Amino acid sequence: MAPAWTNLLRRNWQSVAAVAVFLGFAAVHAAVFRPALARYQRAARQAAELGMPLDLVTTKPVAPARVAALLNQNSLNAAVAEEQGTSGTLAADLLDQVTRLAARRGLDVVATEQGLVTQLPAAVQVRAHLKMRGRHAALVDLLGDLARSRALIAVDRFTLQGEGASQTFEVSLSQLILKRTGATR
Repeated sequence: MAPAWTNLLRRNWQSVAAVAVFLGFAAVHAAVFRPALARYQRAARQAAELGMPLDLVTTKPVAPARVAALLNQNSLNAAVAEEQGTSGTLAADLLDQVTRLAARRGLDVVATEQGLVTQLPAAVQVRAHLKMRGRHAALVDLLGDLARSRALIAVDRFTLQGEGASQTFEVSLSQLILKRTGATR
């Protein structure tokens, strides 16, 4: 090597080392990270084609069909929900639904009582209290029917009294009815 070049390299060895490190990083980037980026872009494109976009900034996530059907089944227009909640229609519907299920299971409904109706910002919560007579297995079947009914009904508490076929059950229930707004539809 010519003495002028050697002298120049000795004076600027830090710059030469920096260029060498840059070239090393560029080679690693080209060999490792570019293929990984291509795989990610391909996977993101395939996910978007299947209806599952990964870019949540530009697209809103869509609820699955089962969830959308469940929300639609358990919601009312906000004005209608408030009106029916205040008038007692929602509580009467809850008592009617549970009474029919109890009769189907062979339970005798002795007494029903509408509970409080709570108006929440995005929902209406309806409470009811029932007193029934029958077999323990029938109560278990009734609770199973309530669980499968696809309504947002919760058993808050229940008590059992007696033995055999003359058992008495007291069940406190609550149902949540969502309020539909223009933004949710």
